[in-house]
Amino acid sequence: MRYQGMKRVVVLAVSVVLVTAACGGSTAETSTSVLSGETGTFSTSSTAAPATTATPATTATPATTAAPATTVGVDPIIEAAKATIGEYAGDWTNNTFGSTGPMTTSIDIADDGTVTLVMDLGGFVFGESDPDPEVLVFGVLEVVQGVDVESAVFGTMTLKQTLGGLTISALDVPSTRIGSVEIVVSLDSDGTVTGTYEIVFEGETVVGAEGVFTLSR
Repeated sequence: MRYQGMKRVVVLAVSVVLVTAACGGSTAETSTSVLSGETGTFSTSSTAAPATTATPATTATPATTAAPATTVGVDPIIEAAKATIGEYAGDWTNNTFGSTGPMTTSIDIADDGTVTLVMDLGGFVFGESDPDPEVLVFGVLEVVQGVDVESAVFGTMTLKQTLGGLTISALDVPSTRIGSVEIVVSLDSDGTVTGTYEIVFEGETVVGAEGVFTLSR
């Protein structure tokens, strides 16, 4: 089972304000004084010192943005799939014949992507008996390409990731009445697992029964 979703990346924008200082000046003035005497004339002059220019202000150094935290060594697909870990309970309903029964599932996912799924279907599954609980083990990354898993109830099941969730195909069910089963699983935004299934009876080529199921944490 694949969780759709990946983690969202948050981008922080930092604004930098540049401050520029204006330079100013003043015009120097000249003053002259004249002293007259009998023997000659003596004159003096003085010039005002030029005004100093203000030093331009420095530009602030932009703040650095911290990198998003990541889990070291864990594939992002596996990390996303871990959102499905937990205990689920619900029921299944055969819409064609009106039969129904309880079902429970627990999911655990290790850091290496190994999925351990414990499944327990109650009631008269396939119109027969209440099967024993069973444990299915497979890899998260294997489901992306498609992986076969052995089940006492369904026989060889092929699990394959789809755009909307997961498909499970059991083409040789170990039952004298059932030929094959096709299951479509979806994970809703609130964590609820929903699905539909179609059954082709032994010796037939068209769908003979169909149903639905719902599981919640």
